[in-house]
Amino acid sequence: MKYAIAPAALLALAAIPAGAEDYKVAHFTTANSSSAAFDQAFADKVTEKTGGDTTFEFFWSGSLGSGAEIVHLISGGAVKIGGTAPAYYPSELPIAGLTNSLPGVFPDAEAAMRAQRALTTSNPLYLAEAERVGVYPIVQHGLASSHMMCTEPFSTVADLAGRKVRTFGYFLPVAVSALGMTPVSLATSEIYEGLERGVIDCVAVSFNTAQSYKVYEVAKYWSDINLGALSGPTLYAGYDIYFNEWDDAMRAIVDEASAAVFEDEIANLSALEDQAVAVAEADGARLIPFTEQDKVDGLLPDMLALWQEKQVADGMDAGTAAAVVDAVRAELAK
Repeated sequence: MKYAIAPAALLALAAIPAGAEDYKVAHFTTANSSSAAFDQAFADKVTEKTGGDTTFEFFWSGSLGSGAEIVHLISGGAVKIGGTAPAYYPSELPIAGLTNSLPGVFPDAEAAMRAQRALTTSNPLYLAEAERVGVYPIVQHGLASSHMMCTEPFSTVADLAGRKVRTFGYFLPVAVSALGMTPVSLATSEIYEGLERGVIDCVAVSFNTAQSYKVYEVAKYWSDINLGALSGPTLYAGYDIYFNEWDDAMRAIVDEASAAVFEDEIANLSALEDQAVAVAEADGARLIPFTEQDKVDGLLPDMLALWQEKQVADGMDAGTAAAVVDAVRAELAK
């Protein structure tokens, strides 16, 4: 027997965006990080807007792939969506990683996030890089200004001399070396153990990130030294997923949810920082004022110029590198 589908049912089916399914999401952060909370909020909004037809199952803390693997897993088709830091891919995503890796450039997380979003939405060089690698950013985050948490107290630049500090990538080691510190490359997941075992003496992250990884348990001396803010982790979809598997209706839902979460994060980051300090202090950590911020600012090199120089040395077209830096400087000037 054949059954006719009522016109109302046909309309309901037509309203379901193409590509609706249960997405398994590889994510490199812990489930209690701020970026995790906002990524979950994004997922909930999309699920609601699709009437429950599109859902997301998150695999936190690198359980479905490490931070340095997730982009490759997406571009290779092993997973469709994943969250990681673009700065972990300096060869594949140098342009995307700029706002996520340069200390001393952005005065606050909002400036870093808006610079990153401007590149994402309008810069052809950024978009060409994303297409080449095979991923597209659907949710972008911010990291409030990086401060310092150490196992021993400090309040001046001289106090930092020789201390081992956790770093990643190319640019943060340059910055902390300018302050007389010794950079030690560690993944985010290794921070706690590194402090506990004395592999590092300090970590330079936002207060919220430090609280998420319970740094206050192993590094009791927190400082308001300011090494600048960054854009944060990015939730990526496969480039082909975003532009081909999803239709206009689905992309509109994703973009709307992303924009709402983006503005919500900007509005709440400051409160999250204050909350993180309160949690740390309740566990016995001390927030010690840093007395030589002007000296720090003077010691840090021009990181945008350094980025441009490094990209050209690594083979990027000089005009491309200059155009990206000019675009970021223009955003900072607004």
